[in-house]
Amino acid sequence: MQFKIIPAQKLDKLQRQQIAELCFTAFDEDPWSQYAFMQTASHLVGILDEKIVSHALWTDRIFIINDNTSVKTAYVEYVTTDYRLRGKGLASQLLRYLIDALTTLGYELAALQPEDDAFYKKLGWTSWLGSLYIKQNTSTYLTDMHEILLYSLSVKLKELLSHNTVDDAICTDWREGELW
Repeated sequence: MQFKIIPAQKLDKLQRQQIAELCFTAFDEDPWSQYAFMQTASHLVGILDEKIVSHALWTDRIFIINDNTSVKTAYVEYVTTDYRLRGKGLASQLLRYLIDALTTLGYELAALQPEDDAFYKKLGWTSWLGSLYIKQNTSTYLTDMHEILLYSLSVKLKELLSHNTVDDAICTDWREGELW
């Protein structure tokens, strides 16, 4: 499988159509028509026989961990593979490539809200055990009904995150649509 990273604004019509078909089949929604922040997302596509068969995107977010550590975070969404090719390791390959690319691009952390914890955990993602907060304007809200997984991309965060407990907290800015 060949991999390409393509900023949302540089996707051509065919690429947008193929990604939309993958995401609509998996999630019943199109990734860039949902929310304005998707217009600045970066897409990672896996290509076989000149067709996009696997996909993930990320948006930039800043996470504040325990009120004192600001972390450049790639928030990963819309991870999917053509349903006819699932179970062949394509999404795993895509995510391994993504982790390498995000590290090279200077991100310190990758995060996502999983639909299948076991899939991501076998690739090294870990559960965040602490609280999750969203800051909107001058207010901060606890979003305790959400769960995220994290993948540390820096040595300093590996140590910090390896000991996360229910007493720890992550806060990030509000965004339209799904908060996490």
